[in-house]
Amino acid sequence: AAHDALRDVLTLSVVTTDSTEGSKAKSRLRKELLQTCIRPVLLNLRDYTRLSTTLLRGLSQLLSLLSSWFNKTLGKKLLDHLQKWTDPNRIRSHNIWKEGEEPAVAASIVGLFTLLPHASNFVDPLVKTTIKLEACLHLYKSRHVFSPYRKPLARYLNKYSQHTVAFFLQRLKTPLYTELFQDIIKFEDSTQLRNYLSGR
Repeated sequence: AAHDALRDVLTLSVVTTDSTEGSKAKSRLRKELLQTCIRPVLLNLRDYTRLSTTLLRGLSQLLSLLSSWFNKTLGKKLLDHLQKWTDPNRIRSHNIWKEGEEPAVAASIVGLFTLLPHASNFVDPLVKTTIKLEACLHLYKSRHVFSPYRKPLARYLNKYSQHTVAFFLQRLKTPLYTELFQDIIKFEDSTQLRNYLSGR
């Protein structure tokens, strides 16, 4: 409901190209108001121990509407946080997340990359980090039979099909990457990626 309300407000309050003082003041007021609303979320993002699936779900809603309002360094910050989950002992020592639910938080972080604007430069580090996350998944005592990271990763890679194909073609002789790529292109969300491959 909050997402729909914010979307409606943004739609109704779009300022036209008219450069009157009234329009400028209105635009400035709206920007300051939105920045005030976003600030608490950004403060929580500074510390990976504050992350939760609920917070990240809220962030995904904001990104779907206001991605251009976020600093371009957000992707790097998210990637830095994601690296922490490749060390299960460190994550579990905090006793913040319920046992076995830690991977769900990491999967939610992976899912945010699809919503970042102009984020094709993360194909390489995000794939490599995902492989590390899968390698230590069993150490989280997770109930996941299959990797929870591949579906959100597939959505991201599908968005940047050209960069994705270029990345994996250079690694076809490595079984680890080949298996991952074959699985990714089978996902329902990988339509654009499959179309790009068939075009080649």
